[in-house]
Amino acid sequence: MTELTIPGSERWMLDSTAVGGRYRLTLVHPRPRVEGPVPLLVLLDGETMVLTATEFLRTMSAMANGIMRPVALLAVMAEAESGPGYVATRFRDFTPQAWTLPGPFAVDMPLASLGTGGADRLVAAIVDEMLPQVRARLSIDDARIGVCGWSLSGLCAAHAWLSRSDIFSDLVAISPSLWWHDAVIVDVPMAPRPSSHRAVITAGQHEEGDPDLVWPRIFVNQAQREIAAMVRNAERFGARVADSGATTHLAVLADEHHATLVPASIARALVHLYG
Repeated sequence: MTELTIPGSERWMLDSTAVGGRYRLTLVHPRPRVEGPVPLLVLLDGETMVLTATEFLRTMSAMANGIMRPVALLAVMAEAESGPGYVATRFRDFTPQAWTLPGPFAVDMPLASLGTGGADRLVAAIVDEMLPQVRARLSIDDARIGVCGWSLSGLCAAHAWLSRSDIFSDLVAISPSLWWHDAVIVDVPMAPRPSSHRAVITAGQHEEGDPDLVWPRIFVNQAQREIAAMVRNAERFGARVADSGATTHLAVLADEHHATLVPASIARALVHLYG
């Protein structure tokens, strides 16, 4: 099967010494190409959302010239077999603290075969290993580097934005798994941010409430849904981000589920960050 290639993109492999894992990196340049530095949005779980983000940015460039600021995308994807192999890298890379999943989540613990609590190592790999390689290929606006993720990678994006405010000014947290480690990230002290820092936090209406409305049915476990509190945690976290001074867009999207929220959120986030 021929591999899909995004026009105007570069792809390479990185063997990370910080993590001890291998990553596929895809850098999508703005089209048309522009002179001078451009914002960069780092996409965790990158290959699951880079096509959607690229299509939206390029459609807006073609149909509404000048309405969106040119922006580059860096898709970061762990090299692993799809299915349980990739899920294991998500638990390893995207969780800020080592944790044994409790109660109704304990059935998922075997999926964390590579361990948990490696988010700081992944953030170090992005900052110290990946970004220098991007800078060798593209002029980046260092004041506008963002990080984006969904679910566990949304948790990691939020952690990166909080812990490395010197690097990441922009955040896109799509249905972030803020419940991890008893939702400690929701209550961690938050340093003041300038209004030039931006955050988009989204959750789906059907992530809480009537379980009969859940899609797909694999997410109907009501005990897990109650602990995860995806909507309530997103609202609490979004309020604290806004209180920090960052320009914040918090949205609970009607009729959306955990699994449908990515495409529904990306266009909203790109408009908020670069429109």
